[in-house]
Amino acid sequence: MFRKIMMSAACAAALAGVYVTAEAQGVDVLVEIEGPLSAYTATTTTSGALTVMNAPVLVTETTEFVSPTGDRSTTASPNNPNRTMTVTQWMRGATFDGRRRPGLLGGTVIVTGLYNTASGAITASEVFSDVAENVMLGVVTDSSCSAPNCDGPGDYIRGNNGPVFIPNKDPRLTAGPLTDAGLFALDMTTKSFGGTIDVPVTFAGEGFFSDDKIFPEPGAPNAEQAIVYWAFELGENRPDLVATPGVAEISALRIRCTEGGRLEVRGFVHAPMDETGAPTGIIGQPLSGGEGRIRATMTVNGVTTTYFDQNNDPPTADLPGTYGVYRLRQDVTSCGTSGNVYWEPANGGAPWAEVLDVPVDRVRLAAGG
Repeated sequence: MFRKIMMSAACAAALAGVYVTAEAQGVDVLVEIEGPLSAYTATTTTSGALTVMNAPVLVTETTEFVSPTGDRSTTASPNNPNRTMTVTQWMRGATFDGRRRPGLLGGTVIVTGLYNTASGAITASEVFSDVAENVMLGVVTDSSCSAPNCDGPGDYIRGNNGPVFIPNKDPRLTAGPLTDAGLFALDMTTKSFGGTIDVPVTFAGEGFFSDDKIFPEPGAPNAEQAIVYWAFELGENRPDLVATPGVAEISALRIRCTEGGRLEVRGFVHAPMDETGAPTGIIGQPLSGGEGRIRATMTVNGVTTTYFDQNNDPPTADLPGTYGVYRLRQDVTSCGTSGNVYWEPANGGAPWAEVLDVPVDRVRLAAGG
């Protein structure tokens, strides 16, 4: 449901054996480490050393730093919005709302890198961080939303009569839009969530549970801890809450690509509809989520390749019928770092909807795999 980096195939390759050939300086073996970040010591603004479960890990200017919603190379510095955050600002900069330790210290990181058998050092190629893995699924029991994304002053959503959910606004881990089950952005000012005892509104949210009482404001007599989220979605399709129901839309749940193997693109579509989910009947636009075809493109080494589903399957209509679910599968030889996905008429033509620059989960096959 949410993007989460688990034991990657890159790590599986490491477990299969040596990643590169032996040299006079020893051999490099691919490693992966997931655990709490206890320290970060800077050497320069773009290099230093992490301590993860007491293991020292070197980071350099080529190390990628990513979170579920962003990465250091595209994140503006809070002190200068015209340039990228330094590694130090990313790792131990401003304290997230409700946390006590600076930056990502004390949070969970996943390090992918190389261990050199001669130097005994681990050098990270990527550091993924999501602060914590606090997830809640259940029933929306209370809410107050003054802004479309329910992120105005005092806005909140309460789950299971437990903690409130409030969005994380830090640029390193900024909350995405509230979505319905089709991952379509919602406008929470149109009406309430609704829901009854017999027909509840369900949700799934991911973030971190605050150390301190921060809602509605720190130090207030009625202050309480909160789940500061970066992902929150409803468990149902909600055409009555979709921000732009009158146009066709496509969302991408994920693009997974295995080098020398398979490309899989999954997500949802919806046709132009009214708040009841009925089609609006716009000329040249789909009437249901089961029409047309999905097209994906990836660029590798400057060459863009187009992919269609191996079975030419259209999306599968959902409930209501203006929604649809798709899964494109095709064999590939190489993978890009991002892809574009289009929903278009079955015989081609101008796309009805598109989603661009979707990050690709790149997976390497183990030797002999």
